[in-house]
Amino acid sequence: MKTSYILMIITILSKVFGLLREKALAYFFGAGIIADIFLIAFQLPMTFTNVISGAVANGYIPMYDKIRQRENKKSADDFTSNLANIIMLIFIIITIISIIFARPLVKLMAEGFTGEKLDLAVFVSRVAMLSISVTATSSIYKAYLQIHEKFIVSVLHSILMNVIIIAAMAASYKLGINYLAIGIFLSFTLQYVIFILPIKSTGYRYRLKINFADKNIKKMFYLILPILISTSAIEINFMISRSLSSGLFAGGISILNYAYKLQGFVTGIVVTSIITATYPKLANFGSKKDFLNLNKSLREGLSNMLLLVIPAAFGLYAYSLPIVNLLFVGGEFTLDDARITAVVLSFYAFGVIGIGVREILSRVFYSISDNKTPLINSVLIVGINIILSFILSKLMGIEGLALATTISFIIGAITIYLPSIKYIGNVFDKKLVTNIIKITISSIIMAVGSKVFYNMLFDRLGSNLSLLISIVMAGVIYLLLLIILRVDEIKEIFNLIFEKIGKKRI
Repeated sequence: MKTSYILMIITILSKVFGLLREKALAYFFGAGIIADIFLIAFQLPMTFTNVISGAVANGYIPMYDKIRQRENKKSADDFTSNLANIIMLIFIIITIISIIFARPLVKLMAEGFTGEKLDLAVFVSRVAMLSISVTATSSIYKAYLQIHEKFIVSVLHSILMNVIIIAAMAASYKLGINYLAIGIFLSFTLQYVIFILPIKSTGYRYRLKINFADKNIKKMFYLILPILISTSAIEINFMISRSLSSGLFAGGISILNYAYKLQGFVTGIVVTSIITATYPKLANFGSKKDFLNLNKSLREGLSNMLLLVIPAAFGLYAYSLPIVNLLFVGGEFTLDDARITAVVLSFYAFGVIGIGVREILSRVFYSISDNKTPLINSVLIVGINIILSFILSKLMGIEGLALATTISFIIGAITIYLPSIKYIGNVFDKKLVTNIIKITISSIIMAVGSKVFYNMLFDRLGSNLSLLISIVMAGVIYLLLLIILRVDEIKEIFNLIFEKIGKKRI
């Protein structure tokens, strides 16, 4: 739990820079054509980053552990070098193909783009896609750092990426869109230089070898293909929403993106941090078929996640407009843009719970080498999202796209939980369910109480200052309620504190 919370603090810093990137985009380009073009071009390598990183980590980490246990660290490191070289070669070929077919790729991601807007998007996307092979290869070393418990550096690289992109936006605003294209390429390729020294400190030595016949490589790719599809559900869902939003109105992609990024701020901090810290343990227990400890680690990870993700969902819903107003209004981003974005965000808000539960449950299946179940679940999620997106976008417009995504992930969380029972038993026992009820009650009271406080302050202090004060008040209310209701995680935190100062446990 300690590692998870340290990671959250580091991830918050990283995500703040991500929000600064979105703020810079809103300030320089608002919700207009250039913003839409940037988001499509940026999303192509980012999609590869998210999907490949997830697939590689989920397949590579258990495989590395098995080789290290069966043979030794040197053999596992040699496997890492071989895999990295093969991935680099494969993705150089994919990069060439992507550049050649950039136009239909962009059209797929933004079916509403035509004429000069489409041409510009294709150009920027081609430059950005030059980074794909570096991104794919670096995802292996990111997972390698996590195996060796160097979690902090495996998260911090995105700060460097966002600093480069923000500088490119400022240059592009004055000098033209070419600088935006170059900035995306440089940000994705240079961000990983900070991995070099930490990897060396583990004793790893790179080897220039390519052996497709290696039985571990064959098994790895056999594992990784279904994982690749199953971990891409989040990205595919957003790609569907973005493509449909491009035909609704000018700036539709940008509006959807700003709301989605705020949802991603929560999932990135809470969900990613806890999974990063929990999955290596799950993989270790899974490789040993230690289902008792697998169940225990999963329950602990779920409980820690829900402790934070449930109040975050209620907070996003209650404060959608003040949050958007604080972060994005200014420059080219107007108050009208903020109102639309806030409504979309309110429909995304509760999707973070579904995403969090599904993502951590899917790791259980990966840890025991069952990749079929998450794959089927991902196909189900995408299918539901496609159907609902077409229906709800006709009925509700852009808000319907966000609602469709949220519903699909909640259904996905429920349907992946059910088959997990036969492997490790019921994780949602009486103790965990009781905790979830306490957390939910505390979250509702927190949201209502702090919003009343916000409304009282609004006329005197304005939206932004009232929001900041109300967030602090929400945190105080939530913490007090958790203490009063004696939620287990809070008791554990206080026990750790008391142990440090030599006092009696509670």
